Amino acid sequence: MAVTPLRDADPTQVGRHRLLGRLGQGGMGTVFLGVSPDDRAVAVKVLRDGLSDPDARRRFRHELEALRRVRGPHLVEVLDADVDADMPFLVTRFVPGTRLDDLVNRSGPLPLEALLPLARGIADALTVLHAEGVVHRDLTPGNVLVLDGEPHVIDLGLAIAADVTALTRSGLVIGTPGYLAPEQVTGSVFTEAVDVHAWGATLAFAATGRPPYGTGRPEAVLYRIVHGEPDLDGIPHELIELVSSAMDPDPRRRPAARDLLARLGGASQAETVVVHLPHGVDATTALATDAMRTRELVTSGPQTLLPPTRVDVPRQTHVIPWDDDLTAITAPPPPEIYLPPYDETADDEGAYDDGVLAPLPARTHPGRALQVAVTALAALAVVAAGTLVAPALGALSALLLLVVLRTAGRCSERLRDRRERRGERRRDPVMTSLGTPWHLLMSLGDTVTALPLMLLAAAGPATAVFISDPVVRGLERDEMTVATATVVALSVGLVRRVHRRSRLLLRRTMLTLTPGVASSLALTLALVVIAALLLATAEGRAPFWWLLTVLAPSLVP
Repeated sequence: MAVTPLRDADPTQVGRHRLLGRLGQGGMGTVFLGVSPDDRAVAVKVLRDGLSDPDARRRFRHELEALRRVRGPHLVEVLDADVDADMPFLVTRFVPGTRLDDLVNRSGPLPLEALLPLARGIADALTVLHAEGVVHRDLTPGNVLVLDGEPHVIDLGLAIAADVTALTRSGLVIGTPGYLAPEQVTGSVFTEAVDVHAWGATLAFAATGRPPYGTGRPEAVLYRIVHGEPDLDGIPHELIELVSSAMDPDPRRRPAARDLLARLGGASQAETVVVHLPHGVDATTALATDAMRTRELVTSGPQTLLPPTRVDVPRQTHVIPWDDDLTAITAPPPPEIYLPPYDETADDEGAYDDGVLAPLPARTHPGRALQVAVTALAALAVVAAGTLVAPALGALSALLLLVVLRTAGRCSERLRDRRERRGERRRDPVMTSLGTPWHLLMSLGDTVTALPLMLLAAAGPATAVFISDPVVRGLERDEMTVATATVVALSVGLVRRVHRRSRLLLRRTMLTLTPGVASSLALTLALVVIAALLLATAEGRAPFWWLLTVLAPSLVP
């Protein structure tokens, strides 16, 4: 794909970005090479069709908010966007790499030493995306750029834009035949598992030089995806098991992206690629992928988010001559194909779990969601049993736990906001540490302020236990009443809106500590054993009312 001069009808400026030439044109619009105000080279993608439907604009805006939070060295992230303009546009980081499909078609299947960093880098990118609740939806060899052996996943926003546009056209779904998952073809509700399937299909192509479901008419390829099996002959034995499991027709049996990444050696240590094009640099020669000058322009540094702007479309005043064929700088928008109607049953506010705007019908695999729920219940059982042993100390510990979690959530929110405004910087941990005391104080005030609400919610169940005085061997009414009130108050405190970031951190931590079923069962079993031991202790001795005897001895039963 050649870079061509701007046409007479093309804009020379989009938002804050000066345009230098055309990179390509497809069904979704035109892709331009541009320069941002800080001299970064960017890919500016002006969408062809405006979004006249208010619901489509709302969904596009929500999902772009999720994309603007995503950062990773293997992701060509969204830097700027405007969905309210007559011509909505996306601005992404520019990477002067070679498209994976062009690389394989030109040089043949990749050897194992090139496949391993490719597999690891794409898995790393998907792990980052899925951690924020984002599904790429159109991961293909054409949407992967390779630079110095490291992959870079592109076109994050176009998959969303295409899907939103499809809402106004019955039966239209955007995707690339040969790399769709079976549930995308059949019109079923899909999750992150579609990206895992695409990861396997992309690796299969890179390893064999041929699409895993063959070639031919799109209808024939789609039929093979649903009813046939992928052609995996020729994939090195070191990767065949991972690729085969990733392309399982049942999405419930596919591994998560983080599991793939763990099997491939963990998170990549690659740095974010940034290309600078200051005034006076001849972009025609400097951006050639084999030129030494490119090394001087490529740096690693923070990615600063620019606020959304409206599209400014002036007429072109001059044409920049381009005489160098810069192939494979970015990928054109994916082709449009007609498939069964898209299932929008989950497209509501409930899909945005815990306040994190997530463009997927179901953020977490049902099995993993059940895992988190069971582990959380086991943790609450530990709190309840511990409060039976030491009622006053248990209640105070639950209150302090809310303060600590709120502090962690506030620190995380401020760190995210700071990185969105200024990009990631080395002093971020120091700034977070310096701000922790202030966040701790604010969290303490917030928890104390909400204490009456939590006590009010706990009053009903606690009163019911106290009045009914259930007969439980070795347990007294007072300690059971306090334990009930503590568990209910803790649960009410955690479900408050201000704790949505805390819940997200808890869930991520839990999933990180238990990446598989075995580790999840081990953690849950350990919590159950601890709760059982505490319960046995409570049944075998009188409750320990220390702290209450010091602060308010008259209240001790």
